[in-house]
Amino acid sequence: MRCSVVASCVLAACATQPVPEPLVAPVADLTGYAERHQREHGMPGVWFGLMAVGQDGVEARWEAALGVRDPNGDVAASTSDRLPVASLSKPLTATVALQLCQNGLLSLDGVVPGFDGPEPTRLADLLAHRSGLPAWPIRGHPADLAEVPLAEVVLSLRGVAPAFPPGQGFGYSNAGYAMVGAMIERATAQPFAVAMRHWLLAPLGMSRSCFLRPAGLEVPNGRVVAPDGRIVTWPVACGGTAPAVGLHATIGDLLTFARTWLPAPPRAVLPPEWLRWQWTANGAASSGVGYGCFVDDFDGHRRIGHVGTGPGFAAEFAVLPDTGLAAVAVCSLDGSNAVARAIVERALRAMLAQRRGERLAAAVFPTSLGSEAARGLAGRYRRDDLWFDLRERAGELIFDPCNGVATRMRRLHDVLVSDDRFDLGNRTLRVLGEGRVHDGYQEFTRVTAPPAPPPPELVPLLGEYGPDHDVLFVYEDEGRLGAYLHWQARELLDADGADRWRMGPGAQAAHLHFERAADGAVVAAVLDGVRLARRPDPPRDGYRIEPVRPIAELRAEAATASPPPQPAGLRPAELVGLAELSPTLRFDIRYATANNFLGTPVYESANPRLQRPAAAALLRAHGALAAQGLGLCIFDAYRPWAVTKVFFDATPPAQRHFVADPAQGSRHNRGCAVDLTLYELATGAIVEMPSGFDEFTERAYPDWPGGTTRQRWHRELLRRAMEDSGFTVYEHEWWHFDFADWRQYPVLNET
Repeated sequence: MRCSVVASCVLAACATQPVPEPLVAPVADLTGYAERHQREHGMPGVWFGLMAVGQDGVEARWEAALGVRDPNGDVAASTSDRLPVASLSKPLTATVALQLCQNGLLSLDGVVPGFDGPEPTRLADLLAHRSGLPAWPIRGHPADLAEVPLAEVVLSLRGVAPAFPPGQGFGYSNAGYAMVGAMIERATAQPFAVAMRHWLLAPLGMSRSCFLRPAGLEVPNGRVVAPDGRIVTWPVACGGTAPAVGLHATIGDLLTFARTWLPAPPRAVLPPEWLRWQWTANGAASSGVGYGCFVDDFDGHRRIGHVGTGPGFAAEFAVLPDTGLAAVAVCSLDGSNAVARAIVERALRAMLAQRRGERLAAAVFPTSLGSEAARGLAGRYRRDDLWFDLRERAGELIFDPCNGVATRMRRLHDVLVSDDRFDLGNRTLRVLGEGRVHDGYQEFTRVTAPPAPPPPELVPLLGEYGPDHDVLFVYEDEGRLGAYLHWQARELLDADGADRWRMGPGAQAAHLHFERAADGAVVAAVLDGVRLARRPDPPRDGYRIEPVRPIAELRAEAATASPPPQPAGLRPAELVGLAELSPTLRFDIRYATANNFLGTPVYESANPRLQRPAAAALLRAHGALAAQGLGLCIFDAYRPWAVTKVFFDATPPAQRHFVADPAQGSRHNRGCAVDLTLYELATGAIVEMPSGFDEFTERAYPDWPGGTTRQRWHRELLRRAMEDSGFTVYEHEWWHFDFADWRQYPVLNET
């Protein structure tokens, strides 16, 4: 049985497809559980399936799909969708390698043909991630989207010293599985994708699955969300590592493969003794690493499975072979492996409960703290050489560690627990009061003093490197060099020589070194042999655009145009001059000068104004900052509608998210938006931020992860002061704040 469902009408859609009796209660439980996670975490689509096999070998299966195929589409997700399941490829690749061993075409003790590594690497070591090879090959790296032959991938690893002697450690390696694919090609005299179809996919009837995506094959698109909020477009490619991450499969086909690991399979691809070898890697351990799988205990039952993480997708595959149960889930949101795992584990527990004649207790979910409580906890917390930041975002508390992935924290009983797509319940915080929290291991104390300036020798290294789809951010944190990788994880680096750094624990730590030009300028970062060119830095003399049309022409047009019609019942305007509010407010009204993104004045005079309630709120923020020796410097406030029209018409379409649409009118036009920064009261010096004012790049985003600790600390301090006073920051500009009542005022065009 199979059923495709849309989240809003799951049960109705399934009415014509009766659920197999052994799965009635588990399906009812899992549907609501998966719907909640899809809705809560903003996942475009969720696909899942579950299977139960009785002692008599009779199977019951159920497949479902929630949501839509693509983030911006309206086509319902379907169980017939072929999904990119990334590392769920490895169990299938390992199975075919073992089949070839069984048939005498390969040997677990065989070495990779054409690979002259420093030490021999056996097939067994590759399958169990014991080769010592890096996580990715040089050709086939996520930054290298070329569809290179597997033989070329192998050649790119020649001379790469293993992180540890083969067979004497563990290091997860996609590069190793590319080598397994090359061995399969050599043994079968077939291209890898063809060999996989011949030996596994076709015999099992997995007709909608493939390892090489044919031209024109439509698959769902997932959503990749960067830490600063930008939506990333990831080009379609396997990058030459199809044996590791290239599988496209339906939920039904994945269950079909799982069936070969359950009792009395209709077609056994490996004899039972070979399955035991696969699950234990020829060892006696009941948990650990097998050939293409991981083995552990799940509620007292042996679990065999794997996880998949790819651009925009996360997948989980788990089989309880001794119990006859299996489940799989795929989510189309980057980094959502915690959700995929939660769905699979809920499915397994529901089926185990059904076997016992019980029902699972209703799931209990944590709740949001709300803005006030989250802001009360915000700040940097330290203990010795560890630290993390707590931030309030839209009423939620975000935990951002010095190493690892930022997660949302919510209240569950008397503690805070992680609750988002990255982590569900594995992290806890207990609030002790007086700026102290406990993470379950040790106590951390909130730091109130500003961070020290960065070490000068690190500053030239800071910036962005690599292609648009996979940017490497290099930043400074508490005097340490840090890297933000694959849009998700922070890593602090350790110096390993001149311009050379190591990241990550253990022998398989990644190596990063910086390449300089003849004049000493840093031009690239080389990560484990993959060169990532430095992305353009902002101009030192201020950001400028090339206007679409001459400014004089646009100003003339705007002078004769009219603002959009305004609804009745709006508050009358009451603009207040900001220069009258406080002698310590500073002003740098850029649009009255040529020092702005257009390179020409657009105001005839500098007369910053705001609506009276907004001006009062601004003054409160200015006063709160004075206690820390800081004040506000205003770049812009009320802006006539005609100027907004000039800005919009002058800006290239790709950058118009930095300017307001005159057809709607801006918050500046309503006298309820202000552009500003911080300055030091004692010296008058402007505080350095991660980007300049009106810089039309992602560096301007309020959560851009680059720059220095001090820059980010001041950016967050400014945001907290303004939001505490009734403003909200604009999602693309750290300097732009909108007053809460802006909707109640009309668009104005007064000069």
